[in-house]
Amino acid sequence: MNDTAAAGARRALIIANDTYDHASLGQLRAPEADARALAAVLGDPEIGGFEVSVVHNAASYEVQSHIDDLFTESRPDDLLLLHFSGHGLKSDSGELFVAARNTRPDRLGSTAVPADFIQRCMRTARARTIVLFLDCCYGGAFGEGVAVRAAGPVNVMESFPAGRLGGGRGRAVISASSAMEYAFEGTTLTSDHEVQPSVFTSAVVHGLLTGEADRDEDGLVSLGELYDYVFDRVREQNPRQTPGRDVEMSGDVYLAKSRHKKVRPVPIPEAIVAALREPDPTYRRGAVVELRDRLGHPDLGVALGALEALQAVARADTKSVADDAAAVIDASAPRVSPPALDFGEIAFGAAVAVERELQVAGVPLAREVRVEADPPLSAVVDGSIVTVTFSPTDRPYAGSLTLTSPTGSVIVPVTASVGRRTGFLESPPRPPEPAATAASVTDLDSQSGPDDEEFVGRRLRPVETSRDDASVSGPASGSSATVVGPTAAPAEAESVSPPQPSAPPATPDEPAVPSDLPAQPDPVTAAAAHRTTAPVWRRVAGGATLVGGLLLLLSIFLPWFDSGTYADNAPEQLPAAITRGLLALAAGVTMLVPRVRAAVAVALLTSTGAACGAGSLTLVGVFNASGADRVDIGWLVALVGELLVGATALATLLAVTSRTRVPFRRFDQRAWRSVVTLCLGIATTAVFIAYAIHVADQASTYWGAVTLVWGLLTLAFTVSAVLLKAAVGRALLCGWAVGALSYSVSEWVYLNRMDSDPHAVPVLTFACGLLLLAAAALRDGSIDGPTPPAT
Repeated sequence: MNDTAAAGARRALIIANDTYDHASLGQLRAPEADARALAAVLGDPEIGGFEVSVVHNAASYEVQSHIDDLFTESRPDDLLLLHFSGHGLKSDSGELFVAARNTRPDRLGSTAVPADFIQRCMRTARARTIVLFLDCCYGGAFGEGVAVRAAGPVNVMESFPAGRLGGGRGRAVISASSAMEYAFEGTTLTSDHEVQPSVFTSAVVHGLLTGEADRDEDGLVSLGELYDYVFDRVREQNPRQTPGRDVEMSGDVYLAKSRHKKVRPVPIPEAIVAALREPDPTYRRGAVVELRDRLGHPDLGVALGALEALQAVARADTKSVADDAAAVIDASAPRVSPPALDFGEIAFGAAVAVERELQVAGVPLAREVRVEADPPLSAVVDGSIVTVTFSPTDRPYAGSLTLTSPTGSVIVPVTASVGRRTGFLESPPRPPEPAATAASVTDLDSQSGPDDEEFVGRRLRPVETSRDDASVSGPASGSSATVVGPTAAPAEAESVSPPQPSAPPATPDEPAVPSDLPAQPDPVTAAAAHRTTAPVWRRVAGGATLVGGLLLLLSIFLPWFDSGTYADNAPEQLPAAITRGLLALAAGVTMLVPRVRAAVAVALLTSTGAACGAGSLTLVGVFNASGADRVDIGWLVALVGELLVGATALATLLAVTSRTRVPFRRFDQRAWRSVVTLCLGIATTAVFIAYAIHVADQASTYWGAVTLVWGLLTLAFTVSAVLLKAAVGRALLCGWAVGALSYSVSEWVYLNRMDSDPHAVPVLTFACGLLLLAAAALRDGSIDGPTPPAT
């Protein structure tokens, strides 16, 4: 590990852009919250100890000025950290740029910040230790009217190559992804791109804040440990994203302190060891009592040594002695109050994370807990207090978190409900951007004592301080985080002191954020968004749909008609049963997967249920024509499966629409994909009607009515699809088109088996196939501009 002089400062510059003047650069939700959370963690004297400055939504020349100041004003022993959160863009020549507020994709050279500029600043800086974090997506930026979707990724590491800093300095580049693209059509981000909160920065903040990034539990978080932790956490939440790193430095760089210091057991006294070896169980049971007392010792090493001895007794001693030891261990498990957390009802669209506290009780060793919590939950342990943060997801939540200590673990159920929604599964409008102001994000306490520890350069070193030194401000005794808005002057921002320790703590309903800043969601919990379990109503609907699909597939192998299977007596039913069964399984899975938007999942379930409901009419017709004597168990299983899927879809749709409105929009004639889809839907409906008239004339009125139902539903689903958002419309119409295709193929097989005239069935099959392709191609907006809102 490299040593650095005590005079070395720890300085961090955090650049966050989430609002852009140019319409082609989508507005981001995460960067500002990311910046505030990261600034708070890095600036915390108990964690990062950095002097932090935040630049938010600044123009490119302002961003370059702050970057230049950071590196130019550095000293050899300083540790510099630069973090960028926002859009990353690639020029036609392959150069990497980071976007600023005034960036234009067709004028990157003059309106964005070149990666080459950052590299030059790093190369000429006097500081020997430089860390660069890049949390952005990289993709093509193209001129007006050029549509490119496969422009090839930018490799961020190639923009900051190793071996070019010179002077023997060390530097590390950590990126959210080595190659992640946005897709552009003209100069506008494609409408199917949805911006998600940053998983990368959330993982950085969570690892530093909780100390989980301290893999070796030595009380320090090194850069290597932090990268390994972030890599695992990002890959766990998004397997398609792979953080990259390029490190060119000798020794370790320590970015933060951690409360997770490894406890080493202290051997138990020889007298207790001798008593445990006595053949008389009375002596051994007395030794267990002694170990019980040591288990409650305030010295964690002594307590851990006693715990290990008790565990050995519980495993290997006679039953009476082992039971005594097991009872002692069980009694030492942590106790949590309250035993369950209920965050209550959270307003739909709420953007502020909500906090609750858990009190951990028990012997000192039992209070040394680690918390396992998945998004939208996060937890921070401070002594015997566990602060649990819930980031609103606009969905009811039912989950749990696990507290684990050396003496045992406790599972705490967590629930939250959501207030009435204002729209059909829509995200609420974004609040107006707060005006950027110069304010202090964090500051160090001006008081220090002989027991204080501070960061010195690249490692921790205890520093003796006196009360006379406590009033001296500087990197060794305090830190400040300056927020610079888009109109801020380059001059140093005024520092505002945080509330004194005597100030009242935040209430459970208020987020723990700096008082001089507007409340923002914590990105530790904002990540993506990403629930591990679907809400109860989705699990119930998804489970019922899966059961219905399995019943349909099971009916294939059972006697169906005249004691024979489908293949024996009714091969035309095979494509219908298989297709609708698989479609039901797909709809059930989408309901169970929390990452699938609820509106999309409900749309697919609705069309699948309608297809199964219409298909059940065929089974009823077979029963009416043949009688109960000829149908068998397979027919009943198939009917139950289709009715179950249909009823589940209907109940789900009614439950959702009873609380929210369906956001139908005005049809835009300029959206050519929607026009083509609507025309195909009308044409397919016309073919259905023509075939229904033919069937009614040649067979019976009932079978003609069944065909007519398919046709009318085709028209209804087509019209609904083109009036809904693209993703929802695609799911709705694709599900129905697959079901209609199964009906037409089944009819075709039946007519061929009966050597009858296929009439319009081939045309119907072809039309259903085209409708499926058109449904899959639905997009929001048109080539002339976005779809106008409904009036």
